[in-house]
Amino acid sequence: MAVYERPFGSGSNLTIRTTISLPENVRPLQHEEIRGSLELANGSGHRLYLVGGYLRDALGSHLPKDHVCKDFDFAVEGGTGFAFAKHVANSFEGHFVPLDEENDTARVVMPTGSVLDFSGCVGGTIASDVWRRDFSINALVWDPSHPDELTDFVGGLEDLKNKSIRALSESSFTDDPLRLLRAYRFAAHINGTIEASTLEWIKQHAERITLVAAERINLELFSILGKSSIAATVQQMADVGLLEYIFPELEPTRKVTANAFHHLGLFEHTIETIPQLESRLEELPEWVHESLRKELNAGVTRLSATKLACLLHDVGKPQTWQVNEDGRHTFYGHDRLGSEMCETIAERMKWSRPLTRFIVKLVKWHLRPGALSHQGPPTERAVRRFYRDIDEELPELILLAYADFGATRGPDLNDLEARQTAENNLQGLLNGYQSFKEKSQARVKLLDGNAVMALLGIPGGPIIGEILEELAEAQEFNEVTNRSEAEAFVREQYSKKYSK
Repeated sequence: MAVYERPFGSGSNLTIRTTISLPENVRPLQHEEIRGSLELANGSGHRLYLVGGYLRDALGSHLPKDHVCKDFDFAVEGGTGFAFAKHVANSFEGHFVPLDEENDTARVVMPTGSVLDFSGCVGGTIASDVWRRDFSINALVWDPSHPDELTDFVGGLEDLKNKSIRALSESSFTDDPLRLLRAYRFAAHINGTIEASTLEWIKQHAERITLVAAERINLELFSILGKSSIAATVQQMADVGLLEYIFPELEPTRKVTANAFHHLGLFEHTIETIPQLESRLEELPEWVHESLRKELNAGVTRLSATKLACLLHDVGKPQTWQVNEDGRHTFYGHDRLGSEMCETIAERMKWSRPLTRFIVKLVKWHLRPGALSHQGPPTERAVRRFYRDIDEELPELILLAYADFGATRGPDLNDLEARQTAENNLQGLLNGYQSFKEKSQARVKLLDGNAVMALLGIPGGPIIGEILEELAEAQEFNEVTNRSEAEAFVREQYSKKYSK
């Protein structure tokens, strides 16, 4: 049914309150955390409403069937959200997290792992409070006095149906600039689009993303990149300048023009790597998908990090760009410089060491898969050395190489036979890695680092790693088959290359 009520900050002359029935399998009272919070509210004179993501996801069709919600957002009438959150934490032995005392928002992490956020109602009532929320699809309300229904004051149900991301006001982005990025996260989340007025506000205020803490940006950005189909979302973020405000290193790439190998300018080439990467995902074997699903740190999958490596893989090109007298464009050393720039980016963005190492490694070596075949088919020794150097990042590096190659279609790279050969070479490197890994793991290790240090009488350092790499290669080709041969090999290599 629809009930007409006076507007609460909507900017219109009439607000329509819509109520719908909730499907039984998503009714909030099935959750112990919600029932417990309601009992506390009833006993302390508060009135509690469930709002936000749980309701949005409950009605959406974008989540897997086995999805279990563990995040709940509550609006509190009759008291402060901050104080009530403390009450919940004390009552259920939860961990109290003060998010923003000035704006009356706090979090409770329950022993079960569920996260409960509480905020006081702005304006004193739930009907007025919903208008200060970010997007219409996040302003749906569940009132426990009508447990089988859901209430919509702002048109969020229609937007959810149309998969439209609509900000409730321009102040959404000035009050909290992180919402500039959250708009795209929700668009990716529901496979939707950002409506015109909201998109215009984002364009006007895009620079304000620079005011947001790096940790908060990371949370939203990697959530976006972790989705399997976000090419359109990344393109939209590029169109409004958000990517360059987050990574100013991308701005100079707009100056690098198309050339004999690149049909696109460098910035456009960079963005094109994302759809090229995503076009490959379906054909990848399961063992690669298993690798892509692994997390480098909480909330950051190897897939999301690989997509970010795609966006950063050529940041070293503008500073190494030269045009020769014959018109040929060169970028010598851009891979090395790009990896160094990523170290600086990582420090600024406060990335974890595993994430930093992963992205730096992919950027540093992104040319190597293609370079292996520049002079014809690579030798078996060169391939095995490549596998050892890249190791666990091999599937992601090949995926980056696929994306880079797919986004590179200049006139000197349009020969269909040559392109197919290059594709086959990348496919061969990917297919051969599993066999190499299995054999390496089954091979008996003749000497370890401690044994080499004791044998040579030297301390640990890069030399030990280099000698062990050479020994591993010698074992692979049966040039060394037992411990005495291994010791002799180590002494000989050290004497030849390192003793002085």
